[in-house]
Amino acid sequence: MFINTVLLFLQSAFPMFIIISLLLLRFTATSESLVTNKNMAIMSVLAILLVLLLSQYMEKISQLFDDKGTEFVFSFGSIVIYFCSAFLFLLDKKDRFIHVKKYLALAVFLLVFSIHGSHFILYLTSYWTQSSTFELSGFESLFIGIILGVGICVSFAILLYFLLRYSDTHVHIKTSCYFLLFFAIGQLMQSIVLLQQVDVLPLSYSVWNSTAFIAENSEFGQLLRVLFGYETTPSFMQLIIYLTAFIVPVFISKTRYLVRLAYGEKS
Repeated sequence: MFINTVLLFLQSAFPMFIIISLLLLRFTATSESLVTNKNMAIMSVLAILLVLLLSQYMEKISQLFDDKGTEFVFSFGSIVIYFCSAFLFLLDKKDRFIHVKKYLALAVFLLVFSIHGSHFILYLTSYWTQSSTFELSGFESLFIGIILGVGICVSFAILLYFLLRYSDTHVHIKTSCYFLLFFAIGQLMQSIVLLQQVDVLPLSYSVWNSTAFIAENSEFGQLLRVLFGYETTPSFMQLIIYLTAFIVPVFISKTRYLVRLAYGEKS
């Protein structure tokens, strides 16, 4: 119960802490900051309402589309997270699109919280119900696991915030942007897995198997899965989609930069 609770936090709650760090990092320095007391209060209320609604109607959602509703809804949400994050990556440092970036960031925040928050509540409720039928030691293990899970998520999110803040200043100005893109690709990979589970996308052979090095269901494996979309046995389709999802935004960004640079030289 103790290990399962910690893994639950890393799998379902950890993405919510990470996206808070990434969005705080990208928007606290802007002239019209998204991070104000009013905006944070509104976003928090909306996120909680969406999480509660999804959790409440999860059973009905799962019955849609011939009992494939959950997979379709969550895979669609993950795809939207990727595209919103990709646009944020492309619009970085463009002051004239401040409001567009705010809405994109809000969409990413709400979708990440809705998808992972609803999963977290359902799984935690299930664990809590199971622990209530066990002896007192089972309840204690769950409680200790919750405290440790929260501590790990908060500590890593804070560490990541300051590490990326330092990297943006001293290593590369777009380090946090690239990190947000990798996080979004990880969400996209989860949608691919869901669509393969319901036979919307075909299954193909695995390119490699890294289970012997880093198991996907381990603590470190879950950490890499959230941050970078790590898979121990990625299929050829997953590998192609992953590379495409990374290369296309970077290529567009570099191309536009070179065009602006050339235009400036000519002018």
